[in-house]
Amino acid sequence: MIAYLKRLAKTGTAYTASSVLAKLIALFTLPIYTKYVDPAGYGQAEIIATTVIVLSILFRLGAIEAFLRFYFLTDDYDPREVTRTAFWGLLASTSVGVVIVYAFSGALTTLLLRDIPGSAELVRIGIVWFWFATFYELLLAFFRVEERAGAYAGASMLNVLITVGLTLWLVAGRGLGAEGLVLGNAIGTAIVVLGLFALHIRARRIAAPGLPLVRPMLRFGLPTVPGEMSLYALNWVDRILLMNIPASPKAGAAAAGLYGIAFKLAQGVTIFVRAFQLAWPPLAYSIKSDAEAKVVYGRVLTYYLLITGGVVTGLTLLAGPLVRLLTSKPDFYAAHEAVPYVATGVVFYGAYLVLVSAVARMGKTGSLFPVAAAGLVANIAFGLLLIPDHGIVGAGVALVGAYLVLLGLMYIRARQTLGLILEWRRLAQIVLIAVLAAWS
Repeated sequence: MIAYLKRLAKTGTAYTASSVLAKLIALFTLPIYTKYVDPAGYGQAEIIATTVIVLSILFRLGAIEAFLRFYFLTDDYDPREVTRTAFWGLLASTSVGVVIVYAFSGALTTLLLRDIPGSAELVRIGIVWFWFATFYELLLAFFRVEERAGAYAGASMLNVLITVGLTLWLVAGRGLGAEGLVLGNAIGTAIVVLGLFALHIRARRIAAPGLPLVRPMLRFGLPTVPGEMSLYALNWVDRILLMNIPASPKAGAAAAGLYGIAFKLAQGVTIFVRAFQLAWPPLAYSIKSDAEAKVVYGRVLTYYLLITGGVVTGLTLLAGPLVRLLTSKPDFYAAHEAVPYVATGVVFYGAYLVLVSAVARMGKTGSLFPVAAAGLVANIAFGLLLIPDHGIVGAGVALVGAYLVLLGLMYIRARQTLGLILEWRRLAQIVLIAVLAAWS
């Protein structure tokens, strides 16, 4: 047990290094961005950013998820062939995805941004960004399976520095507003992806074109798409609802911008969860014994909630002063109201990953979609009920409620498949202490 926790801490720390840099820069540049971009513009950029991730999940067809799993099935598959299939399969599916999405870009502009002037250009930039962002995740996954955390951290930090530099120039120097926010991220990601392409080709990780393992990898990966799509949609649909309930004075593009700021202020917990998200799957799937895994997974979840619960408590207490310190206009100050709920939702996402791993290691990925879909339906229902009267706070509460539905259903499935063992007494104590400390 201790050995697994040390491995998780080692790789997670390296992954956190780049994430810490990214999140700190994101926080310290907020005063600049909020000076040159109003809440409505910031909301538009946030909607494009989350849509990029949704498109990436949809059109990668589970390639990255299958790659992370099959790479460690060395008794049955050659890791080099796994890498080859993932790369060329992703190239094909993502390129087709760009063509399809571009064909429907007009309808997408209406859905996402209600045809606000300049929104069509934002959507077109987002489509290009989606192609490069998808490959960025796969090229970094090559480092993850080899547990080359230093290389991962270096590439991630380079991406952060290039992207932030470009974005600051476009927003503050060129005065491009929301377009600058989206364009800077797109160009920066493209530059790093091209560099990683060259690096991996030189290291011979990318072989000649071919899809030798496309059938078994698709059988594993495709069923994860609806589930992951539904899962991430929890972080996307709330923004869409905020944007598309114009009858409410608490909704609209400006509300979506404030909600995006709340997510930025929750960076303290996001840093840890992101590192955990990257470090956990390779470790989880490398455990050979199912009997050992069902205990390790439960113990990891306990320690995970212990650490993140403390971070959420601190953020809840400091949210008000932080938003005043890190934004340039009073228009953004109300964002602190959603921080406790957003941060809790981020924590629940990481907990959900542990339960998903328990189900996925047993090959039962087909069951992920009904669970994730139930969470998405819950989020929409809660959002429609709460957002008109409570705005961003309603969106945050809806997010937490949806994750509670997800966690409950996925725990049942994890018990049925792996026989996951959770430390309920410790978990209850952690949650109770965090709630009392945050709201006392």
